[in-house]
Amino acid sequence: MENSNWIVKTKPGQGEIERLMEDAGLTQLVASLLLQRGLSQVKDVVDFLNPGFTALHHPLLMKDMRKAVNRLHEAIEDEERILIYGDYDVDGTTAVAMMASYLEGVGAQIKTYIPHRYDEGYGVSAEGVQWATDNGYSLMITLDCGTKDFSSIQQAKEQGIDVIICDHHLPESTLPEAYAILNPKQSDCDYPFKELSGCGVAFKLLQGLAHTMDLPEGGVLEELDLVAISIGADLVELTDENRIMASQGLKQLKKRQRPGIFALMRAAGIQQAPQSVRDISFTLGPRINAAGRMDHAQRVVDLLMEKSEHRATEVAREIEEMNLKRREVDEATTEQAFAQLEKSNPKAFCTVVSGKDWHRGVVGIVASRLIEKRFRPSIVLSEEDGILIGSARSVDGVDIHSALEECASLLSQFGGHTMAAGLSLPTENLDAFKELLEAAVKKQLGQVPPQRKVHCDQEVQLSDLTLEAFRELQQLEPFGPGNPTPVFILKNVQCLRPPRTIGVQGKHLKITIGHPENEQQSIDAIGWNMGLLASDIKKWNRLDLAFTLVKNTWKPRGWENRTELNLHLRSVRETGTWEGQ
Repeated sequence: MENSNWIVKTKPGQGEIERLMEDAGLTQLVASLLLQRGLSQVKDVVDFLNPGFTALHHPLLMKDMRKAVNRLHEAIEDEERILIYGDYDVDGTTAVAMMASYLEGVGAQIKTYIPHRYDEGYGVSAEGVQWATDNGYSLMITLDCGTKDFSSIQQAKEQGIDVIICDHHLPESTLPEAYAILNPKQSDCDYPFKELSGCGVAFKLLQGLAHTMDLPEGGVLEELDLVAISIGADLVELTDENRIMASQGLKQLKKRQRPGIFALMRAAGIQQAPQSVRDISFTLGPRINAAGRMDHAQRVVDLLMEKSEHRATEVAREIEEMNLKRREVDEATTEQAFAQLEKSNPKAFCTVVSGKDWHRGVVGIVASRLIEKRFRPSIVLSEEDGILIGSARSVDGVDIHSALEECASLLSQFGGHTMAAGLSLPTENLDAFKELLEAAVKKQLGQVPPQRKVHCDQEVQLSDLTLEAFRELQQLEPFGPGNPTPVFILKNVQCLRPPRTIGVQGKHLKITIGHPENEQQSIDAIGWNMGLLASDIKKWNRLDLAFTLVKNTWKPRGWENRTELNLHLRSVRETGTWEGQ
C-alpha cells in the first residue's frame, strides 16, 4: 500500500459561512462545502441545489445544430432510411437506443448499427458504411464517434450518404467532411458547456428536433434516464448540464424503469434502482459494457429498446451471463498482469504489460487494476498475430494521450483522451515503445514519480457524523467528477477492536474506530483493497483517517430495518507521522 498525499482544502472564513447560511437557509456543513466548491452567491447556490430543466442550454447554440436538425427533419418528412450508428460502450449504446426510440416515435424510418469491437474496431467502420450503402440509407447519424473517422466519413459522402456526427471526443485540427458535426469541443463552437457525454450530445439533437417540429419537450425529457446512465458510466464532469441531466435521469430511474433496465437489474439481483451516479458506474455500467466486451453490443441496444417484459428478461439473462464471463476473464488476466508487475522495475514511471491473446474486452479494466496496485499510468496489451492491441489508463498529472503522441512513430494507431486511450503497435516495437513512453511520462512529471493524492474537504469530529449530517450532504448530490463526494478527516482516533480483513483472500479492511473514553461513540469503517494494512494498524496507537460518509440499511434477522453510517476509507495514517498539505 503506497503512501498518499493528503491535499486539504482551505476552510472558508466563519463570517463567509454564516453569511451564506443566513442568505440561503443552509446548515454550517453544507454552506462551508459549497463555499469550498466556489459557490458563494445565493443564486448560484439555489441553482446548484435545485438542478432543473429550465437551466438547460438551448440546443441551437451548438455549432451545426440548425443544419443537423433541418436535415433530420427533412429525412423524417421524406421517409428516408436513417441509420443510427453508435460506439459499442455504454455511452454509445445508450445514445443509439435513445435516438432510435425517439425517432421511431415520431415516424422516422430507422435502423440501428453497432460495430463489432473486434471485427470492425472503434469508430465508424468501412464495413458499416458499406452496409448502409448496400441497404439504401441516405442519412447516417453517428453517436459517440465520428470526429476522427476521416476515411469512413469520406466513403459515406462518396456513396451519397449524408452524415451527422454527434460526438464529444477532442477533435483534431482538421475535421471529417460530414454534413454536420455536433461536438461542443470544436474550437469554433460557442456552446456554453463543453463536457457533455456522447449520449448528451445526441440528447441535444433530439431537443433541437422537438423545437423545430414543434413537438412537446416532455417526450425528449423522458429519455434522460439513458443520458444519466451514459454520464455515470463515461465519468464525464458532473457540472452544468451534466449535473441537471444526471439528477433528473436518476429521478426517472427511481420512478420507473424501461423493461430492459428492469430486466437487467432483476437478472443481476439488484434490488433497487440506482440511487447515485456511483451506483450506475458499479452496477448497470459494467453489465451494459459486458455485451460489447464479450460478444456484440447490439444486444444492449435491443434490450434498452425492448417493450416486451418477457423478451427483455431473456436478453437480460444473456447479458448477465456475458458479464459473469467477463469477470472470469478479467480475474484471470489480472492475475497474469500482476505477476508481470511484480517482476518489473518498481521505480519505473509507467507500467506496460502484455500477454498472448489476452481478451481485448478486459484490457482496459486490467489497466485500472494495475493502477490500484501500483500508482502509475498503465498500459495492457494483447498480442495477436504480431500486433499488440490494448488500452491505457492514466493517473492525475499525466496526459496519457499526449505521452502516446510522443510515441506516434512506433504506433500503428492510437486515440483517446487525457486519462484513457486505445493503441496498437507491431510486436517488434514494444521495447522501444516502453523506453520512449517512460521518457515522455518522466518529462510530464518533472522526473518526480506520481503519488496518490487524496483531496480532502475538511476535518470533522466523530460527534459530527450523524444521520442528520448525511441527509444534509445529500443536498449536494449527484456526486462525481467535477462535484466529488465530500472527503472528511478524522484525527487521533483508535481502533476499538482488532482490525480484520474481509472478502476474497482478505482483500478488504474492516475496523471499528472511536475514542476509548466514550465507546458509545463509535463507527465502522471499510477500506476497499486495503486488507494489507491490517497488520500495520494493529501496531499503531492512534489513527488519522480520510474517508467518505455512507449510509447502510440492513435487516438483522427477526428485527426491523436498521440504518447506520459507515466510513469508506480513502487513506489511513498513524497519527503524528504525517502532515496534511
